[in-house]
Amino acid sequence: MDLQFLFKEPIIKVQELDPGYEDHASDVWLVTTDDGEVIVRSSRMVGEPDNDFWWGCKKLFGIDPRKVYELENINLLLNQVTSIPVPRVIHKGNAFSKVFVVLEKITGNVMSSFVNQPPSLLESLGEGLAKIHQYKLDYVGSPSGHFQVKLTDFHQHVSTTMVEIVKRFYSDEAAIKAKLSEITELLEHLPAPSCSSLVLVDMDPTQFLSDGKAITGLVDTEAYVIAPRELDFIGLEYVLDERSVEHFKNGYERIKEFPI
Repeated sequence: MDLQFLFKEPIIKVQELDPGYEDHASDVWLVTTDDGEVIVRSSRMVGEPDNDFWWGCKKLFGIDPRKVYELENINLLLNQVTSIPVPRVIHKGNAFSKVFVVLEKITGNVMSSFVNQPPSLLESLGEGLAKIHQYKLDYVGSPSGHFQVKLTDFHQHVSTTMVEIVKRFYSDEAAIKAKLSEITELLEHLPAPSCSSLVLVDMDPTQFLSDGKAITGLVDTEAYVIAPRELDFIGLEYVLDERSVEHFKNGYERIKEFPI
């Protein structure tokens, strides 16, 4: 990929960065010029989202990974509310029928796991997410605000979306279809959320950088949405073990009460 159109100075080196998992939504490069190192991102998607995750994200929250320019406002907002550094967008451009953003390079190494990490690192993660959760809104949807669902309608919106996802992607999965009925019934009896916040719906260690002692960056923000903070904790259940939860909780509770 020739990225020179994004830079006034000649490019010295381009390194493609592999996130370490398949079906990622973005292409990411580390670009070196005489001015230093920066990160370039562009969506890999051309047409409408067609897998269960991104189709569901668009239906439920109104976000679309092809709208790369929205990272500018998302990252700016996150930088204003959390202690975890988030890269700012330096420049934007169009070429090859795609859109690109140039972001500052944040210091640190990509995390592969939150398990068996130092207490200080997990506490910094908890503190940083708690500060993000202090930011409150009264709708569910996209950070840009162009797509909004009332909090009182959220559970019905989730139920409708789940039915459509199962019909579209899991129509042959009897176990999933059976579980769907149970979950939609439970949703009918849940009270509406009192508020929403910024939530990372693809919560994973690889979205973060660290120096081995603390979280030094939150670098993959394309799946941030406005939703009840409890959704962040559902994601964290998949990536934290019993020990790491305790340290994470210690950091979180310095800023905000832990959800029950």
